[in-house]
Amino acid sequence: MTTRHFQIDWDTYEAAKAHIQQQFDTHSWWPTEEPEKAKQEYRIMNTNPAQLAYWCEKWLNGAQWRQLEIEVRKRLRSG
Repeated sequence: MTTRHFQIDWDTYEAAKAHIQQQFDTHSWWPTEEPEKAKQEYRIMNTNPAQLAYWCEKWLNGAQWRQLEIEVRKRLRSG
């Protein structure tokens, strides 16, 4: 859907996965386009940072990317 706003690498990978899973758990409509298909692909593509970044590029819009970045940075700061 959009280009990366920040790098998903091994340092941000677990925090990004945690945020995405939290969104799935709390919002049935997330991401906004074809959420069930997105969830199915996520189960396959969350095994490493490159695949997760590709999944995010495909499924997240600009606002969702920004929220992901904010939440990842918060998680990393809180340790």
